[in-house]
Amino acid sequence: MTTAALNWKKVFLIAGSLCACYMGAGFTSGQEVLQFFTSLGAMGLAAIAISWVIFIYFTYMIYKVSKEQNFKDPYDILEYYCGKILGRAMVWYIVALMYGVYLIMITGAGATINQYYGVPISVGVWAMSILTLVTVVLGIEKLINIIGVIGPVKVLFIVVVCAPSLFVLLSSPTVLSEVDRILPTLAVKKAASNWALSGLLYPCLYVMTAVPFMVACGVAATNIKESIIAGIAGITGFMISVFMLVVAELVNIQAIAGKQIPTLVIADKVSSSLGVLFSILIILCIYSTACSFLWSVVRKFAEDKTKKSYILATSLAAIGMFFGEIIPFDVLVNTLYPPSGYVGIIFLVSIIIKQFKDKYGTASKNDSTTG
Repeated sequence: MTTAALNWKKVFLIAGSLCACYMGAGFTSGQEVLQFFTSLGAMGLAAIAISWVIFIYFTYMIYKVSKEQNFKDPYDILEYYCGKILGRAMVWYIVALMYGVYLIMITGAGATINQYYGVPISVGVWAMSILTLVTVVLGIEKLINIIGVIGPVKVLFIVVVCAPSLFVLLSSPTVLSEVDRILPTLAVKKAASNWALSGLLYPCLYVMTAVPFMVACGVAATNIKESIIAGIAGITGFMISVFMLVVAELVNIQAIAGKQIPTLVIADKVSSSLGVLFSILIILCIYSTACSFLWSVVRKFAEDKTKKSYILATSLAAIGMFFGEIIPFDVLVNTLYPPSGYVGIIFLVSIIIKQFKDKYGTASKNDSTTG
């Protein structure tokens, strides 16, 4: 298959959709990477390296298999890798998890608007719920086209906002040792007890929350090569953003400790006008991720653009409006995310076992046939 056979516009949109799906309220607020990486100090950078490698493996396998199998139901990949019993159990866990993450997204919208504009949290929660509902009823193709453009914008903006902090870190080698010294005195939540575990949990968590949407994106590609390139490009853009954001948080650790939305503090330090733009970007990030998760939950029970899907999407959005007003954002992140990473480890091991059996089991059969 030649490079000319690739539809680069579709590659761009699928890669951008993955970035947009991953870079939601937890990430763009800075609360998520604060708990998984920044809270570990200098070793948080080593944890990022572990996460990047695992992310690449996950993404390659999911996008490749999705296009090879052309799953009609995006949840079928769980049974494909984990078997019927474990696979079905994981399906229901993921459905519940994704709705929980949807709540995180709309709660994050309320917290962002409240922190930066002083508007009541309920306003942000209700507005985001309605906006995501309208988008989800349009179906997966429209969803990819809409959020696929938002994803690359997110990456670029994160890099621009965090670039001054990277310069500070490179020009002042003592910054990391100072961070390690003061971190124990700050009220910063940790997602895991050590850097290696945190680096493992992060990609496992993300895949658990996004696997149905990842499968849908993989199937939407024209061919396997296009699917793999789009997936790896998307995850690379996302991990570059993770690295840049962690660097910025390390450099500004004292200023962001205890803040619900650390990235707004960082952006404001660069420029007050940049802070305004960044608050808008965070809202866009929340919107794109909330859409993908709400779609994934609805898709478990109904086909796109059906009466059943419209009723279900409306009901779930309405429930989200209620709970999004009463649950604190950082508590949601700390409660839902770390345990989900452990479930993701089971999925990772299942993929490795399935790949091993497919490769060496086939080889053994061929050897016995030849003999």
